[in-house]
Amino acid sequence: MNSRDRVIITINHKEPDKMPIDLASTTVSSINYMAYKNLRQYLNMELDSHPKISHIHQGTVFPRKDLLKRFKIDFRPVFMKKSPRSFVANRISDDSFYDEYNILWKKSGNYGYAPIKSPLTDSAIEDLDEVTWPEPYDPERVKGLKEEIKELYENSDYAIVADIMCRGPFELAIKLRGYEQFLTDFYTNKKFNLALLNKITDTVIGLWDVYLSIVGDYAQIVCQGDDLGMQTGLIISPKLYRQFIKPCHQRIYNFIHSRTKAKIFMHSCGAIYEIIPDLIEVGVDILNPIQRANNMDIFKIKREFGKDLCFWGGGIDVQQILPNANFIEIEKEVQRTIEVMAPGGGYIFALTHNIQIDITPDRLVKVYDSALKYCKYPISDNK
Repeated sequence: MNSRDRVIITINHKEPDKMPIDLASTTVSSINYMAYKNLRQYLNMELDSHPKISHIHQGTVFPRKDLLKRFKIDFRPVFMKKSPRSFVANRISDDSFYDEYNILWKKSGNYGYAPIKSPLTDSAIEDLDEVTWPEPYDPERVKGLKEEIKELYENSDYAIVADIMCRGPFELAIKLRGYEQFLTDFYTNKKFNLALLNKITDTVIGLWDVYLSIVGDYAQIVCQGDDLGMQTGLIISPKLYRQFIKPCHQRIYNFIHSRTKAKIFMHSCGAIYEIIPDLIEVGVDILNPIQRANNMDIFKIKREFGKDLCFWGGGIDVQQILPNANFIEIEKEVQRTIEVMAPGGGYIFALTHNIQIDITPDRLVKVYDSALKYCKYPISDNK
């Protein structure tokens, strides 16, 4: 069975020959530049003098094919060529730039860049039309993309991921308005929040219109992100989510489903248990990740939502477990996670977020070698 067939079977909630494995197929399951350099050095692979950056804000890279083959990765991503997630509109210094939404970003250690200035903090509703919004239909965004994805589809058997190319309405609104001001507006300026969220949603749908016109017939998975959670719970209440954000998600995912047969992958960090039924309702097919956060136990999530959702990454924690665990603990963690998440299909193996420099390369190799050891179906035979 080839990788594409394996993934298609898995995301349709059936068991293939073995569990699909991901590394760097999305910008939220990737690897930091320094961690990548250390990993290649550990594996005695030729070092990249200038590895290709996959997401400038997060400091992640595209691994070379030799590394992906080493870990038998089943996916290959394609990206919009000029997109809000990575486009530097105006670099003002070696460590700072404005993106095309006019958000100011500044270098933040090894992680990447952090937003330090929000352009709409002092704006009123009438100002929204005066803001310079990205032009979704700029032909440069998809220049050469049709040839790239067609060649990948016809000349390889990997599953194709159309990766995240814009932030979701909630996350982008926070960065445009400022965290404190946007959350305050839910109570003091509801009309502004609705107008801003709808403006963002219109822009996101325009971007998907362009993207899907190229990738819709070729990709098996299309990815969208919108961070809604913290370690302890949602950033806003379920009531506010359903009133303000859920209608935006519904519009976006309805549009995507109308334009492609690919499954929708949604990324949200944190403890989002309370709204998982809402995400299913608006059309999410694959949830990423299942982090070690409040009320996000993998047994519970798989049992309650495994018939409706696939899970991309879950249990393999990059915050506490992998930076500190020994080899025996890592193998047991991988085995336990696969035994819980993989039966019945619907599970893609990945870490809970991007690999940072505090995960040493020997631990990372142990993770993926353990996944390869326990990935075959029937899972119960792997003990």
